[in-house]
Amino acid sequence: MLLLWLFMASSVQAQVFPTSLGGITLGEDISSIDEICRMHTQIPLSQERHLMEIQLIPHHAPGIRGGSVAYANCDQIGRIVRIKLKFEDETRGFFDGLLKRYRDRFGRPLEWRGDPFQTVMSWKWSFTNAQGEQVNLELTHSRDEDYKTGNFVKMTLRSLWLTEDACQDAKNKSGADNDRAPTPANKLDYRLLIPQ
Repeated sequence: MLLLWLFMASSVQAQVFPTSLGGITLGEDISSIDEICRMHTQIPLSQERHLMEIQLIPHHAPGIRGGSVAYANCDQIGRIVRIKLKFEDETRGFFDGLLKRYRDRFGRPLEWRGDPFQTVMSWKWSFTNAQGEQVNLELTHSRDEDYKTGNFVKMTLRSLWLTEDACQDAKNKSGADNDRAPTPANKLDYRLLIPQ
C-alpha cells in the first residue's frame, strides 16, 4: 500500500508543469499584465539582449514586495519568458515553510545552487511538458548584503529563453563582437582592472 502511494505521489509530481506565479503566466503576452507593470522601467537586459525587463508595481499581490518580468525581444516579441518575485517576509522561517510547500507540490529539487555557508540558499527544479517546453523554478533565501537579502522566486520558460537567445545570436552574426576572444594577459593594463 505504501509503495502504491509513493508511486502515485511521484507520478502526480512528474505531471506538474508550472507556468503561473503571482498572477503572471509564462508565455503570455506582456500586455496581459500591463496593469501591474511600471511601464517606464522597461529596459533591455545587458547580458541577455534577447530579453526586455520591466519592474512590477510594488505589492501588486498579497505577500509579494516587488519583482520584475522579462519578455522576448527577438523572435516572439512580447511573450513573457521570466518572472522574478521578492516576498514581503524576508525571514528564514518563511523560506523554510515555503520550501516545504514547494517540495510537497513539486517533489525534491533537482539542484542545490546555494553556497556551503548558507549565506545564499537556493533550490532549483526543472519541468518539461509533452510539447518539450521546459520551465526552471528557483527558490532562494539570501542573507548576503552585497547581493540581495530576503526570499525570492524565479521562474523561467527556458525553452522560450533558448529560442530567443538563438534568434539574437543569428542577428549578431554580422557584427560578432560577442564572440571576441579575451584580451591576452600580456596586453592588459592592470591599472584599469584594479581599484586605485
